Amino acid sequence: MVKKNFPFLLPLLLCLALLSNSALQAHTVAPFQPDIVPPAFTKTTIFTPQPVESVESGDQPAGAPAYLAQAENRCLSTEDVKSMLAHLAASQNGTLNEKLREELLKLKDRNQQGLDDDIRANRKPDDLIKRIKATREKNTAQLCSILKQYGFPTKSLVSKEGVAAAFFLINGSAAQLRMDLMPVIIDGTKQGEIPRPDFAGYLDRLRLDAGLKQLFGTQATIIDGFLVLYPIEAPELVDSRRQQYDLAPLDLYLRFLEAQYRLPLIRSTGALANRFSDRVKSSIDRSTSAGLLEGQPLEADEVVRVDTNLVSFNVSVYSNKLRTQVTTLAQSDFTVSEDGRPEEISFFAATDAPFDLVLLLDLSGSTSGKRKLIHKSTRRFIEAARPGDRLAIVTFSDATNVVSPLTNDRAKLLASLESIEAGKGGSHVWDALKFTLDQVVGEKSLDRRRAVVFMTDGVDNALANYEGGSATSFAGLIEAVRSNAALIIPIYLDTEDGDYSYMKRVYENARRTLMRLADESGGLYYKAKKIEDLEGVYGQVIEDLGKVYSLGYKPTNEKRDHTWRTVKIQLPNLPDLTTRARPGYYAH
Repeated sequence: MVKKNFPFLLPLLLCLALLSNSALQAHTVAPFQPDIVPPAFTKTTIFTPQPVESVESGDQPAGAPAYLAQAENRCLSTEDVKSMLAHLAASQNGTLNEKLREELLKLKDRNQQGLDDDIRANRKPDDLIKRIKATREKNTAQLCSILKQYGFPTKSLVSKEGVAAAFFLINGSAAQLRMDLMPVIIDGTKQGEIPRPDFAGYLDRLRLDAGLKQLFGTQATIIDGFLVLYPIEAPELVDSRRQQYDLAPLDLYLRFLEAQYRLPLIRSTGALANRFSDRVKSSIDRSTSAGLLEGQPLEADEVVRVDTNLVSFNVSVYSNKLRTQVTTLAQSDFTVSEDGRPEEISFFAATDAPFDLVLLLDLSGSTSGKRKLIHKSTRRFIEAARPGDRLAIVTFSDATNVVSPLTNDRAKLLASLESIEAGKGGSHVWDALKFTLDQVVGEKSLDRRRAVVFMTDGVDNALANYEGGSATSFAGLIEAVRSNAALIIPIYLDTEDGDYSYMKRVYENARRTLMRLADESGGLYYKAKKIEDLEGVYGQVIEDLGKVYSLGYKPTNEKRDHTWRTVKIQLPNLPDLTTRARPGYYAH
């Protein structure tokens, strides 16, 4: 069903690399290697990368893996690479080696079948990572033997399908082997042996190995139950690069990844760790950027704006011992740092500042027959809100409806409840929240905080069927939340029924997405086992919102360069207290 809508894509092979992403907890992660069936190779000029300097013995960074530890332990020597380059130059009229061709195809099929089986079995992400790591180690050993014996597999030696299988396995091998093969892969692409889309994926993987942002957006990983797309250099230009290399638009590709792996996808904001020396990193950067990053409309420094806008955060404070919020703090109790640099707090508001609250209600089929209960709990929420708070009500199923815009007129709000109809239609959860952030939440101001109280089971139809559901991707929704100072306060309404393994996975993903929305905005996550419990949960939400601090500062880094800034808010002299706030912001 998925392949029918993506004729240019085959299922992916997850290939393990040991990259570190500081914002998402550094550990073993797995970039994806796309196996893409491209249109006919065109004669468009490919940029000419400069040679990458080799990693000499003793030139590795501290903590390098064993297979990078010594040059003599490499699979390929300099002479091996030179021999492969000479073989490529003279390979046009070679003899087909049917035995080698079959061996490569079987290796690829075995890799792919194993991954497909693991996905169908709904293996946990950590288990999937372990199995992929074992596959990578096998690939490296088998490829090493083949390359030493036969050189780089060419079309004349193993046919077009055999070359595709070999490159598929190369991208699933060790980082050092991929780097050592770069001169061969460059020449092979120039000669039409390697398709341009495959070459683009290879370049992305090589750059990530060196701690550089990818160029084409082909690489992602699995962390905490999410697909996480690695950072992209100049992301506003990624689709023009992808078009140059015969790749589909990025949004379409990311939807395919979500469907293939049955996991929601977000974009990483973290830093990348270099696997090689700084000298080799610089060489890889020069080599893989030449031509691709030339001719762009503006250099990065030319689009940087200097501004001193106040950056504001809403902060909740909790006692580690009593698990209750604390409401007796002063500005001097807090410290703020941005990207590790201390900042001076210039704005502070205690817990009595009013809120603009949007109550966003999921009225899809799962709430069928619950109209009276939804009316009752919503009425109690309106009545419990503080006099200074403004409220709005928005409902959704497969379409979004503004029942009442922001107002402090309680009578008008209560009267609007009569127009609420429950329990019909699909569930476009992500579209509804994106619409609410864009169209309903009030303008950002220092004298009013903003929050969306979000009652839903979180099951966007896109989670159950990646060909349907919201037009807004989850990654796009997360970016909208990161760019908006509003708190997202999900109330998970448990509508799970039955013990079907596929739907259990869907509901797990739904809960993860709601918790992620809360984490990214600094909001809290609540659970209601059934609609009848909403009244009590709403009461707790109102109480908690009345105990939120607000603070702001003017960043010492005044550049508005669109990069992510990581912010930490702490209470250094109050070790028994913990803060909760959004993790950072984009410097737009």
